[in-house]
Amino acid sequence: MLARAVCRHPGWFIYPQIVLFALSVFVTLRNWNLDMNRDNLVGSDKSYHRAFLKFRAEFPGEDELAVIVQSESMERNRQFVERLAAKLEPETNLFTDVFYKGDLRSLGPKALLFVPPADLRELDNTLSNDLPFLQPFTQATNLDSFFELINTQFRTAKQEKNAQNDALLNALPAVQRIVEQASASISMPGNPVSPGVNALFGQGKETEQRLYITFADGQIYLVTARARNADVQEDAVKRMRQLMHETELEVPGLNVGLTGEPVLEYDEMRQSEHDSIMASIVSLVVCSLIFIYAYKQTGRPLKAVLCLIIGLGYTMGFTFLTIGHLNILTITFAPILIGLAIDFGVHFITRFEEEMRRGVSPAEAVEIATVFTGQGIVTGALTTAGAFLAMGLTDFKGIQEMGIISGGGLALCLIPMMTLLPILLMKGRQNVIDHAASALQRRAHIESFWLDRPIPVVAIVLALTGLAVSQFGKVFFDYNLLDMQSRGLPAVVYEKKLLYSGQSVLFAAIVATNLQEARNIELRVKKLPSVASVDGDDKGESIYDILTQDQSQKLELVSDIKAKLAALHFRPPDTEPVAVHDLSRTLWSAMGYLALAADATKTDEPALSKQLLSLRSAISTLRVKMGEADPATLRRLLEYQEALFNDIADTFQALKAQETGSAPPPTGDARPAMRVTRSERLEPQDLPPALRNRFVGKTGKFMVQVFPKKDVWQHENQREFVTDLRHAMEPHPERVTGTPVQLFEYTTLLKESYQQAALYALAAIAIMVFLHFRSFVCVILSLLPVAVGTAWTVGIMGATHIPFNPANIMTLPLVIGIGVTNGIHILNRFAEELHAGILSKSTGKAVLVSGLTAVTGFGSLILAKHQGIQSLGLVMSIGIAACMIAGLTFLPALLNILVRLGWSLGPKRPGADNAKPAPGLEEPR
Repeated sequence: MLARAVCRHPGWFIYPQIVLFALSVFVTLRNWNLDMNRDNLVGSDKSYHRAFLKFRAEFPGEDELAVIVQSESMERNRQFVERLAAKLEPETNLFTDVFYKGDLRSLGPKALLFVPPADLRELDNTLSNDLPFLQPFTQATNLDSFFELINTQFRTAKQEKNAQNDALLNALPAVQRIVEQASASISMPGNPVSPGVNALFGQGKETEQRLYITFADGQIYLVTARARNADVQEDAVKRMRQLMHETELEVPGLNVGLTGEPVLEYDEMRQSEHDSIMASIVSLVVCSLIFIYAYKQTGRPLKAVLCLIIGLGYTMGFTFLTIGHLNILTITFAPILIGLAIDFGVHFITRFEEEMRRGVSPAEAVEIATVFTGQGIVTGALTTAGAFLAMGLTDFKGIQEMGIISGGGLALCLIPMMTLLPILLMKGRQNVIDHAASALQRRAHIESFWLDRPIPVVAIVLALTGLAVSQFGKVFFDYNLLDMQSRGLPAVVYEKKLLYSGQSVLFAAIVATNLQEARNIELRVKKLPSVASVDGDDKGESIYDILTQDQSQKLELVSDIKAKLAALHFRPPDTEPVAVHDLSRTLWSAMGYLALAADATKTDEPALSKQLLSLRSAISTLRVKMGEADPATLRRLLEYQEALFNDIADTFQALKAQETGSAPPPTGDARPAMRVTRSERLEPQDLPPALRNRFVGKTGKFMVQVFPKKDVWQHENQREFVTDLRHAMEPHPERVTGTPVQLFEYTTLLKESYQQAALYALAAIAIMVFLHFRSFVCVILSLLPVAVGTAWTVGIMGATHIPFNPANIMTLPLVIGIGVTNGIHILNRFAEELHAGILSKSTGKAVLVSGLTAVTGFGSLILAKHQGIQSLGLVMSIGIAACMIAGLTFLPALLNILVRLGWSLGPKRPGADNAKPAPGLEEPR
């Protein structure tokens, strides 16, 4: 009936489809959306995912972008992070919570309460020793006056041990750092940064490591920031990389990279999108060429390709109307559909040409092809679509969407192939096919090899299958999502650098209702063997330790520090251009004093003499650079001078403004204990925004961040880490959430869901094949090539060490759905002609060509840089090829054996009442 309607009323099928295709393209362009969030792949019905969503509602900030800066020079690392942070902080439209160090100004009026008592005592002692140097320094307003003061101290110094001399000598490292960075400001482009408070106090490497976020003994520095909101996440990643590149031009010679979950997801989606588009184009072109070469013509294959494109358009419109987006799983559907849906056209055209060679009219050829081959096409399409749609029965949202899009897409592609293609085949001037006879004879000769020797063929197939089964034990499942990313992807490389340094951007989160509970949780989980640190701090006191501890001792030290600084008043820095001549003359004098001091100390204190000469050399270098610099370059020296003096003045002002609470004045030599009130303690609101937004939720709850000791991208490490935390949180293990939990449950659920989908697909396909043939024997026969092909595929994976992973595990249901279509077409033709010879007929040719196009469709994914997509293409290509070979050799040979054993066929065949009669299949007697 469909065939007659197509032949008699072509307009009914052409014009509506043109309109529908146009609407589909419009819907696609209007609603195009790529969902990069991996968390959205999991349904909200899972308890662990509900806990995660609840956690994200309490802490709605975006995941961190992490800039990793690596070199052997701590100073170059510091220069980079300071300059990058200065670029990030003004761009509040894209970035928030920029965090790279915990200095006094960023930590607020209670900053010193964040400092461990030992460091406070060290600061107190340093100030006591350096006050004689600091007092005159407060009058310096530029580099010239600063070095004039130093020259004065050298000139007036007496050759004896006193506080002034000690202060001057203690300041030498700080002075040298100021000089060296003044030289660097002339050489390096961009806005120079201050040496920081360390330049004044001359504090050492350990203090700087505590000030900045560092790892690997200062060789790695870290800058973190968050996107302002989800809508600007992509723009934030792009802009961050742009600013990083600009900063690299200013501070060259570093290894700098960007990582973090948003970056990994963004890069993965962009690479997958690029790979899928490329694979779709390659698949479409190569499938068309295979089609054209196999049929020695262009007209009919290109008509099938046109119908395929229309079907893909329907699928895109269907996708964005029903699902609304594509994700990392579903973005690969286009090349998959191209390789599968073109098969409909291959089988239809092959049968159409066969009937045309018999001398029938085009309309009769269309009708016969629709009725006889069309049944196999529809059944095959529905079985493959059923394999996809079976994914919709799983518990994994991403797999459900893949099943709906691909299964629905196959059904939609079937519409133009069964309606529009027949109309196009009847139109136009057809080529005369004069090469068919020789081709048929060649294929018949080849096929006779296994048809004449069915028992050896079956034995060889079974032996190969047994050999493949022996390799099953070597196949494993690789859960690591980093292994699926593109090789050499910077975000992955730098994530692994952090892992090697003992740190990760991934952490588990436990939400506490109050501060004391947060502290108790922290103490409990810190003892776990799988935990590296809590709240990201393994260098001193943690956030919750500080917020809950008694501050009396620290407040006393802060009072002492403030008392020492009370008399210090810094003059405003000079904003006039640097007087190069005056500064150079002052530095020349300083070099002379340093040379005299070095000569005087070279015998008794050789180390001090060497230090003095080193400072003299640094000053000489600065003078040379100043003499060679042009006015524009000297402008950077002025900016450095302003940054230095403003930074130091602001730092001391921040020290003087520190809150100390109420304390009675001391009496005699005894020092009373501080009276600590609630206002004198650190409260959550005292945390700087970057920390408060991280640890304090919208409703005032607190997050305990737990960082893993081992590489938590590895599944076994995930299992150990998550299990330890859940046991520690008994009787409320559901309170443990965060990315490691999501990854562990995500990959486990994905694997189990695809295995589940394979069983559903097998059941659905078996039912559809039974309804088509009304025979259990035919169900088994149609599935045998799938079983053999699957065994061969897994065996090859084991022998070549190709693991299953979260991408290629999709092979399980798909190979069943795709492979069984070969058996359906072969059994359909066997039912018509009662002969096991298939390859010599149009059906065998169609199975071969459609198998090659399907291999091409998936094989195009091998060109992808994304290793997950690449592995999907490789495994599916092997699986489809194996099933095709088994279908064309093993199944005909087995049918030959069954016929010789007396398997008989009855006269009944369903659905052929309006065409020439053909025998059907019945159970063996």
